[in-house]
Amino acid sequence: MKIRLIGHRNNLGIGVHYSNFADALRRYSHIGDCVEEVDCDNQDEVWAGVDRSRPEDVNITFVSMPIQDHYQGACIQWVVSESTRVPPTVMSTMLAADQVWVPSTWGRDQLIANGLDAERCWVMPEGVDSARFHPYVSRVESDILTYLIAGKYELRKSIIETVYAWHQEFGNDPAVELVIKTNHFANQEQKYNELSTWIEQLGATNVRLLWGSVDQADLIDLYQQSHVFVLPTKGEGWGLPLIEAAAVGLPIITTMHSGHTEFLQHIASSVIPVEYDMAPIACEEYRFCYPTEDGDWGLWAQPRIDSIQEALRDSRDRWTELDLRARANSSIIRDAFSWEKCADRVVNLLHSQGLLK
Repeated sequence: MKIRLIGHRNNLGIGVHYSNFADALRRYSHIGDCVEEVDCDNQDEVWAGVDRSRPEDVNITFVSMPIQDHYQGACIQWVVSESTRVPPTVMSTMLAADQVWVPSTWGRDQLIANGLDAERCWVMPEGVDSARFHPYVSRVESDILTYLIAGKYELRKSIIETVYAWHQEFGNDPAVELVIKTNHFANQEQKYNELSTWIEQLGATNVRLLWGSVDQADLIDLYQQSHVFVLPTKGEGWGLPLIEAAAVGLPIITTMHSGHTEFLQHIASSVIPVEYDMAPIACEEYRFCYPTEDGDWGLWAQPRIDSIQEALRDSRDRWTELDLRARANSSIIRDAFSWEKCADRVVNLLHSQGLLK
């Protein structure tokens, strides 16, 4: 039998999930020898995988695609959701799958509310590279308190709201700095000009924009040399930057809504929650990625500007206390949500279902 993983290795959230899970699963003796990867972006590979599939196989896809129409064996969709409504095109694929796995209890609740049978839906949390993202590095001595945003430049991440709240609260105070590590999956130059021009027009001299891709070593260094992580997101399927920040031991400012609550609930003492209102999704990029005929993309969490300001102020006033808590809490995240733990949960579930032969 084969455990066939259908996805694509890249530095996006879903690509990191796929890559790290595949590597962790391969480290299992006997089981790892059964792992076969199929690049979902390569149609020749996808169809070759169809030809190789057998009834005893387990097929796990990390992207929404109707593998059950073609692959023999158990077909599992491992899906993330960021909204209260799952688009009908995605939902139809979930309804046809043998099983659906989601990273969080919140995500499972959304799928069930959208019509998926609870008996076929399992919470299978993702992970973090706990050997690379850790707090055991001395920060460079500085009189500047550095706040970090890391994530794609899209409406969902609330970068504009954060920068505005930052400038309202701190002005151009040189004792604090906001570093924004971001990029976009399309229209790179246009999006960079849009964000950089807005920051310049705002007059925020203590905001530093780092645009584009960096290698993982530089990204980890960026986390480890920061003091507070801030991302009052409107919705996350899992929240890779948030769990990386938690593993490094940073105090976190964010909304406590959607997928990242799965792990942040365990370290509440070092999280400053941002208040929010549930609001209809009105985002062109979201609409492009998830087309729907009725114009209903569900709801997500719209953070309140004054609450972001209050969280920024609170984190500055209590930073020493929050830093100690966050560093202690990092071990909770790194132990409970490593990629090895993620793979172990999968192996245990497949074994209990009699799918590992």
